[in-house]
Amino acid sequence: MVVKCDPALEAIEAKLERGESLSQADGVALLRTPDLHTLGRLALAAKRRKSGDNVYYVLNRYINSTNVCYADCQFCSFSRSEKDADAVRMSGDDVFAKALETGSNFNQLHIVGGHDPRQLSLDYWLPLMRRFKDALPHVQLSLFTAAEIDYLARRHRLSYDVILGRLREAGLDNINGGGAEVFSERYRKIVCPKKVDGAHWLEIHEVAHRHGIASNATMLYGTVETLEERAEHFVLLRESQQRSPGYNAFIPLAFHPDGNALNDCGPTSGLDDLRMFATARLMLDNFDHIKAYWMIQGLKICQVALHFGADDMDGTHGSTDEERIYHSAGTDSGQYVDDREFRRLITASGFVPVRRNSTYDVFAADWKPEDGMPQRVAVAV
Repeated sequence: MVVKCDPALEAIEAKLERGESLSQADGVALLRTPDLHTLGRLALAAKRRKSGDNVYYVLNRYINSTNVCYADCQFCSFSRSEKDADAVRMSGDDVFAKALETGSNFNQLHIVGGHDPRQLSLDYWLPLMRRFKDALPHVQLSLFTAAEIDYLARRHRLSYDVILGRLREAGLDNINGGGAEVFSERYRKIVCPKKVDGAHWLEIHEVAHRHGIASNATMLYGTVETLEERAEHFVLLRESQQRSPGYNAFIPLAFHPDGNALNDCGPTSGLDDLRMFATARLMLDNFDHIKAYWMIQGLKICQVALHFGADDMDGTHGSTDEERIYHSAGTDSGQYVDDREFRRLITASGFVPVRRNSTYDVFAADWKPEDGMPQRVAVAV
């Protein structure tokens, strides 16, 4: 069967040509369209307006410092109570040693964990962050989610402004985008009622931006949300970026069903994944980057996503890293991709591989810490 051009996309293309932001209704049309050819063409054009033929990757280390968590999110296969036999709670020394296990040639340290009452405190994190900054001045700290920061603020009875000021002083460069899930109040009452709500998630990122802390944003899709709620999520992110610029990238997070209370929802399809990448690129016109996180959708879908608006494939992860959040939920993507493989996959897809850090400063592919502080490379777009 031949799929005809979707008339809804013709109207959307006219809006894009006029430089207009798309509406929530436009977002629903993009998420629903069977016309993947036109959708991909529009998203690739938008990607090229932002980053040309560049596709970014980062040499990083990824650590889940604890899986002890009392948020009880219905989609989560990762969390444990402290009494569970497979609970993990790393000491500061353990986290530091893990980060340096395979040397120091990386530009981002990415750490997230659970709502752990013993580990998620300023007493634990501030000294550890300063220790990392002293030992690894070339590495950006990409730590916490807004949900973790909300937990920190409530635990210490401090405002978001004070908490984020202290984290920034200790060396926080970037907030990870997790915890956003879907902003809809209806959705959150079903799926994550104990976690920070959507309005406060946005507030935390906006306060962080005012402190000079960059951030990413995400959406967990493929459970009980509607297409209207997905599209509303994009509009709210775009409005937040207008109020307080500082988001670098948006990352679509596909739901994985193994071992959690929402396993009847099933995995997302490849077509749904591609529609999400393209819709994100077209809706989020004030976000510079859309990330295809290879550990979630897999390398093959991520290569295709580069033709549907994505311009980033995330990071190598260290060869001894153990990502637990998605692997607990059934992903079979592996743990590590060599940076040479990233460059090969990106080049084979028809794009130019570019090494970056959390805030998209660009480095020569062969830069190493022993070469001295990095000489940032200008990349034409």
